[in-house]
Amino acid sequence: MYLLYLDESGTHTSARHFVLAGVSVYENDARLVANQLDSVQSRYVPDMVDGDLFHATSLRASEGARLRPPFDQIDRRVRLEILERFEEITLNIRGVFFAVVVEKSYLRESEDFYEVALEHMLSRFNHFLRRMHREQSQRDMGLIVIADSSFRERLEVSARQLASKGTQWGGELHNIVDIPFFTLSKNSRLLQIADLVANSVYERYESGHARMFDRMLPKFDQEENGRMHGLYHLTSNRSVCYLPCCLTFRLTQTDNVW
Repeated sequence: MYLLYLDESGTHTSARHFVLAGVSVYENDARLVANQLDSVQSRYVPDMVDGDLFHATSLRASEGARLRPPFDQIDRRVRLEILERFEEITLNIRGVFFAVVVEKSYLRESEDFYEVALEHMLSRFNHFLRRMHREQSQRDMGLIVIADSSFRERLEVSARQLASKGTQWGGELHNIVDIPFFTLSKNSRLLQIADLVANSVYERYESGHARMFDRMLPKFDQEENGRMHGLYHLTSNRSVCYLPCCLTFRLTQTDNVW
């Protein structure tokens, strides 16, 4: 079974973009990643009981920023060391990344950015599972875990509708075993990985900060010919967007390369 862990970034009203993103790992690899992050926490904060050390925004925060515990007690130099190890583990994970980026102004007033992103995400994960079945002649199902938030109740309703009726593109989600499960990020090391992926994608689209995003880019689901499925940008300006997913979309539409 493939497990897909998702978190979001950009829910605040001032954000121009919303990002739903995360990492899919095979079931046997989830514990390995958790153990690696446990070891980092034991090294730097051995007395910490709460497991929510790996929070990208707090680890990156500048000196003097107002931070919640335990980050307010950790020197910034140490926080950046933790972040470096966190990023290293993330980039070396044996998994595939996914992200849906929604330009909020692109949506109609009646559309909810999280629900739109979730439908795209479910469709893309289902496509990935179907492709793995075709390429490996082994059918593995998928299960989705999402970081709990105030959006949970309406997302559960939306997910049930998608599970029963399929997506707007006519695809039934036969490869996904159930509607997404929700849990707190502190309960799951893989959700903390998802937080880093979502935060890095958000920073790239919202502010142009590309360092971590560029390093992550090869991890997003794509075919051998370079066609990218794991990163998708909903924008009214696709024709002038030069980030990889929009470039491959334009090639698909105009040059019939694929």
